[in-house]
Amino acid sequence: MRKDIIKLLEEHPEYRFTQRELLNRLNVRSEKRKKFRHILDSLVKKEKMVRLKGKKYSIAKKKKLIQGRLSITQKGFGFLITEANQPDIFISRLNIRDAIDGDSVLVRVLNGSKRDRPRGVVTNVLERKTERFIGTVVQRGKQDWLTITPFTPERKILIQKSKSKSYGDGEVVVADVLNWGTAVNPILVKVVQVIGDAADAGNDFHIILEKYGYKVDFPPNVEHAARKCSFDLIKNEISNRQDLRSVQSFTIDPETAKDFDDALSIEETGNEIKLGVHIADVSHFVTQGSPLDLEAFNRSNSVYFSEGVVHMIPESLSGDLCSLKPDEDRLTITALITLDRSWNVTHFDVFPSVIRSCFRFTYKMVQEILDKQKPHSLKTEIKLLETLSKNLFKKRTEMGSIDFDIPEPIFSLGKEGIPHEIRPSERLQSHRIVEECMLLANRLVAERYGIINGTPVPFVYRTHKKPKAEAITSFLLLLERIGFPLKKKHDPHTSRGMRDILEDVEDSAFKSLIESVALRAMSKANYSVNRKGHFGLAFPHYTHFTSPIRRYPDLLVHRRIKDILEKKTVRSKHLIEFLRSALEQANQMELKALDAEREYIKIKQFRWLNERIGDSFNGIISGVTHFGIFVELEESLAEGLIHIDSFDDDDYIFDEDHYCLRGRKNKKEYRLGDEIYVRVLEVIIERQRANFTIES
Repeated sequence: MRKDIIKLLEEHPEYRFTQRELLNRLNVRSEKRKKFRHILDSLVKKEKMVRLKGKKYSIAKKKKLIQGRLSITQKGFGFLITEANQPDIFISRLNIRDAIDGDSVLVRVLNGSKRDRPRGVVTNVLERKTERFIGTVVQRGKQDWLTITPFTPERKILIQKSKSKSYGDGEVVVADVLNWGTAVNPILVKVVQVIGDAADAGNDFHIILEKYGYKVDFPPNVEHAARKCSFDLIKNEISNRQDLRSVQSFTIDPETAKDFDDALSIEETGNEIKLGVHIADVSHFVTQGSPLDLEAFNRSNSVYFSEGVVHMIPESLSGDLCSLKPDEDRLTITALITLDRSWNVTHFDVFPSVIRSCFRFTYKMVQEILDKQKPHSLKTEIKLLETLSKNLFKKRTEMGSIDFDIPEPIFSLGKEGIPHEIRPSERLQSHRIVEECMLLANRLVAERYGIINGTPVPFVYRTHKKPKAEAITSFLLLLERIGFPLKKKHDPHTSRGMRDILEDVEDSAFKSLIESVALRAMSKANYSVNRKGHFGLAFPHYTHFTSPIRRYPDLLVHRRIKDILEKKTVRSKHLIEFLRSALEQANQMELKALDAEREYIKIKQFRWLNERIGDSFNGIISGVTHFGIFVELEESLAEGLIHIDSFDDDDYIFDEDHYCLRGRKNKKEYRLGDEIYVRVLEVIIERQRANFTIES
């Protein structure tokens, strides 16, 4: 009824309806008129969506009503994610009302929003993200409740009682929504499937797969198509390609890698360096419109967890026929790059090839060659790659490329699925070798194949927009308040300016704070058919060419290169429409994969913390809110909350403008980015929450 009222008024924004006109136009039956009047009154007085003047109703001014997708954080508050040219709107826990994470909602922007970030209140849920939840059963007395994440604590989910009750306290279940309730009344659900005990860490992987709708196995027709692919597809194709099997190419990957989609080769000839970036030619096996292709389109990417992988294409391809295994003939697309002694690109060519990798390096093995001068038959090539990568990095930095070095947690899991060790990932020079070579190849491919004979053609780009204006304003405000001396070169509206700021705070006490806020100011990179450039890398044109085994857009890039090389004519309009739909799918699936991987990491971190209650750790304040501070531990990168009520030395208040909690009497501050020593008090795994206290 509420939606019908709003829709009618929005369709006639200039007309003012009497209550009787509304009743008649909406065909409200007499027994529902009391409810109708209650809703109409709420829309006027509480939600401010409807304007009442002289006993006549009209829609409120639209400029304060914004539609978008609600994103709720693990901390319980949320943001309205709006169109690219609009700022995200902060929604406090109380103002989320009856919405949940992922819902399409209508938000009223509040007057007098603090600082530069607009704030709002959810007035209406336009479309629910899901009608099904996966969560943990919590039994309280005679009632059973469902706990899901992320979720606003003020909202509750009540499980409908069932005679054939098949679940117990602490079990993870799948439940369908029966009634959405209200902001003050719980959502009502019924259990349709029991997954397993939430306390059993061995269920974590399965729970994440269920929650995000991932399937490890492939449909029978896709598996059948994969089985039809054999080594004959390679053998019969070799004569059609440039044969590089005599070139010493090799792969560099993590120790745990199962598929190898890129290999390198390098040689010094006189005053030139010839770099070969050889990428697995997945497109030869996954042809457009085939069952393999349709499944790869739907999946869009591979998703990686410590306990398993959701592959984009079947393992018989990703881990065998397409994988650049040592001493095996493999089909590739080669980017051959010639550089002079000043490390400028003098020649660039791309062509289908066949290679035979002569060695499989791990990052650790390469680093040992670099650090310890360990002997190896390819030591000369490895050292040359090191020199190349350092110079490419220097040139990229001079262009303004921003280089965030954000560690990720690496797990060593026990048999029970509980980590016995978590360590931050280490970025070695061996990693930089691969990164710089791939960045160079991706940039050159985007520059070469996006424009043919001076005319733009349909192509796939990896784009990264400039930070939103309000994010830059917030960042500048922070720099001003901490007394950072801004210079002419410090213009965070440009990649170079942002890079200069981060470079100048490298030895500052505010380094962690500034890097954290700068990172939050950045937009998310995505795929597009438009040549918009990449802000973070400071590249005018950029694509993803180097990982077709695990990313569908890279597979599309390979197909476009082949079409252009073979001078195939493709209807431009039809191609653009297909690329747009494929890249939109890829963008959505990439966000989904990020959410799934992050949640899996969080669960494993809480499993680790749960084994260490009472232990103390060094950490950094990673978030400040009115109800406390969040602390990220240095080694494990696990995060917990120190609630404001647990501070016993003073009464602390939240200073949002200065990213801190400040004592009323002693004026002591706990600021974002500060180092702190904490003790683990409590871990609530089903709520993905840990409570810390300050260790004196």
